[in-house]
Amino acid sequence: MDRRINALGLAGAIFVGLVVITQVTAGPFSLKSGGKSKERIAWLRDIKQAHKEATAANRPMLIVFGASWCTYCHKLERETLGEPEMVKYVSGHFVPVHLDFDKDRKVAEILEVTNLPACVVLSPDADLLANLVGYMEEDEMRLSLDQSLKAYRNLQAKVTQTAGRK
Repeated sequence: MDRRINALGLAGAIFVGLVVITQVTAGPFSLKSGGKSKERIAWLRDIKQAHKEATAANRPMLIVFGASWCTYCHKLERETLGEPEMVKYVSGHFVPVHLDFDKDRKVAEILEVTNLPACVVLSPDADLLANLVGYMEEDEMRLSLDQSLKAYRNLQAKVTQTAGRK
């Protein structure tokens, strides 16, 4: 009987260890937000593909720059962008792109990203709608993204007016 209990204890410990390892190695965006939701943002990792999708969907791109060594990047990804309402909001209004600051250095330089975490919102025509630097809580992030959507709608209205005058 004692051997069976020890064997079950060992099997349980191995199972828990595997679950923890799977969560840690799966990447920052696969972590669940406090167990609240299994929904995650479907991040694109290729800026050219994101541009194609943004053009087709007529939605701005939300480009989030992070790095494996950046504590506040992980906090932003987990606590702010991992919240269920933020997942729905970003997925419904933007083409979400996650780029690694170290690996995608050329894109970071073009967009003048020098500090992390950083979020850049671009129209499908690459008009800068927002440049957000640093960690933000959900309310502040939502307000900033709302402003970028308003700027995008204003830009679209101007383009429509200009096209109507020709």
